Amino acid sequence: MTPDSPSPAGVEPAAREPRPRHLDPDGYPATFLVSLAGFGGLVVLAVLPLLVTRLGVELGHTEAQAGMVVSANLFGNALGMLGVAALLRRTGLKALATVGAGLILLCELISLGVTALGPLTLVRLVAGLGGGLLAGAAYAWAARRHRPERGYAMLLLLQFLGAGLLLFLLEAPVARFGLSALYLTFAGCALLALCCIPAMGRTAPDASAPLGSARRGTTSIWRDWRLWSLLLAIALFEVANAGAWAFLQAFGQALALPDAQIHGVTVIAGGIGGVGALAVMWLGEHRGRTRPLAAGLLLSLMATAALLLERGLLPYATAVMVLSICWAFTLPYLQGALAQLDRFGELTAIGCFVMMCSLSLGPWLIGLGIGAGGIALGLLLILGCFAACLASALPVTRLTDAIPTKEITP
Repeated sequence: MTPDSPSPAGVEPAAREPRPRHLDPDGYPATFLVSLAGFGGLVVLAVLPLLVTRLGVELGHTEAQAGMVVSANLFGNALGMLGVAALLRRTGLKALATVGAGLILLCELISLGVTALGPLTLVRLVAGLGGGLLAGAAYAWAARRHRPERGYAMLLLLQFLGAGLLLFLLEAPVARFGLSALYLTFAGCALLALCCIPAMGRTAPDASAPLGSARRGTTSIWRDWRLWSLLLAIALFEVANAGAWAFLQAFGQALALPDAQIHGVTVIAGGIGGVGALAVMWLGEHRGRTRPLAAGLLLSLMATAALLLERGLLPYATAVMVLSICWAFTLPYLQGALAQLDRFGELTAIGCFVMMCSLSLGPWLIGLGIGAGGIALGLLLILGCFAACLASALPVTRLTDAIPTKEITP
């Protein structure tokens, strides 16, 4: 038989081209690469203080104008995540993520030559839209995995660590080159995301969705009380945390702490939150979701109560650290419970939209409370949000914990 002759039936040729190796979609390398791509869509959040400051110093915008530019970017993020939910059944995740990264790259290059308030606000809105598409696709990808909490925790870990690292590394370049250094950083993160997007691989929904919801119609999902309960829990949780973080300095000043001590505690707390995300990656769903959720929310309640009742640097620092760790620990379990209702990823993208809106509303709502009744009322509102989140989420997680997840060997 000549080398070019076909092999007899049932006989394999001696030499065959090796099959290309693909990343295990449930493994850490794929999770890290997709999370890194998602971080490229939210990188603006990591450097908001630098961005707001430079808009005022370099372009002469007032605080209100700089806030409008930044809010446009965040609003675009929320719209992009909502767009992922709307397009997910008709468009692949990789296509959505690629379009999002491309929009970011284009808008950052345009931003280099834009200084007027109106055009800059519009450009930042479109850049935020691209970031929402990119980050929303990464969250939806995580929702389709057998262990969605791992992906959510990795995204949070990169956000916490990335924020600290970028704020440290960009301080000198931004002081020298101004906004251009920030825009080029955002563009570089978009290019990095384009390199990581192929790690999404096959993006069809898991056939093992525990509740079979990948095969449910959209109408039946929206009639499910568990969806509304979890969305409410996520909104309350994010309002509480965003409000607490926005007024950490005010809480410290109410305790008569020096500004230097307050700043030091805040900087450390920003990085230590990654411990909570690492704990989620280690613990996973071994103990279900109810007990980790309850532990994280009860610790958040205790930390907030300490800010209200205790005095001194040590109680303040301990409470702030606990809030940071519990934020990164609890949120992935709330998102994981939402993913279990719909492994197609639509609800996860909608949950991200609710998160972005709640992050924007939190400081405003808690600020209204502080304005009306002082620091004590603001902290009481945060306590109420955490308690209501606990009451809203636990009935759902207790129900879903009782339903065994079908394990599939990769």
